Amino acid sequence: MIPIAATAAGAAVLLALDRLANHIVRPAYRPFERTVPELGLPHEDLRIPSGDHELAAWLLTPAPAQPYEPLLLIAHGWGANYSTVLRLAEPMARAGHEVLLFDVRGHGRSEPVPYVTVRHFRDDLVAVARYAARRFPDRQLVLVGHSLGGAAGVLAVADGAPVDGLVLVAAPADVIRVTADFLRDERGLPGGFVMALLRPFFWWRVGGSFRPLTPSRRIREVDVPLLIVQPENDARVHRDHAESLSASAGQPFELIEGYEHTDVLEAPDTHRLIHRFLERL
Repeated sequence: MIPIAATAAGAAVLLALDRLANHIVRPAYRPFERTVPELGLPHEDLRIPSGDHELAAWLLTPAPAQPYEPLLLIAHGWGANYSTVLRLAEPMARAGHEVLLFDVRGHGRSEPVPYVTVRHFRDDLVAVARYAARRFPDRQLVLVGHSLGGAAGVLAVADGAPVDGLVLVAAPADVIRVTADFLRDERGLPGGFVMALLRPFFWWRVGGSFRPLTPSRRIREVDVPLLIVQPENDARVHRDHAESLSASAGQPFELIEGYEHTDVLEAPDTHRLIHRFLERL
């Protein structure tokens, strides 16, 4: 009886850990801050295929846009949706840039799924870039990723996403580390211990080791122009992430003073840096 009881107890513990791992990577629904129709800008409502999923998307097409200017693909972070990055997309569109916004699977208007990892973010960003390259074959494409959207942007470009430039805004250099920090700072848990304990339960969800899914490792493979933007007061993705990405990429990052993780998207200095980056392209 004792071996049976021990086996049952062990199975219960494993099941509980697996459920905890799934809870950590299952995004909760977040209401939209604003919607594209509320902006009053010309737009197109789209669905973009990504594997077995369809991603809800919007194409902002302001009247003064020029067909030779880069098309911006703006990716939101984990647990967010396209309305979060409207803080950046709206001023860029009003300045005359066409912008493609989308919700990663399990987020926003896209269909819900049991869990979402950085691998799924990467796959969806690759799918969006390939869609844009097919639809606009003569346009330069610039991928702008905020938070986990930036981390996934590094992986997507390293894995061949057809873009001509990459902008990272408050992007983590290591997904495991930033999740551990979140569990420690926001949930009061021993984040490093929890992530070490749950790592095997994440492996099958990401399809293997985290090594090829670590932005600070893969950014060395990015062979397009790169801009790294870090808010000074970011309490979610700390400055050492930007320092790590910068060191691996071999180029400095831009510090936006006085801003935090999300409001950096509406900072005038962020907009100025991106405009200058596009001009150089």
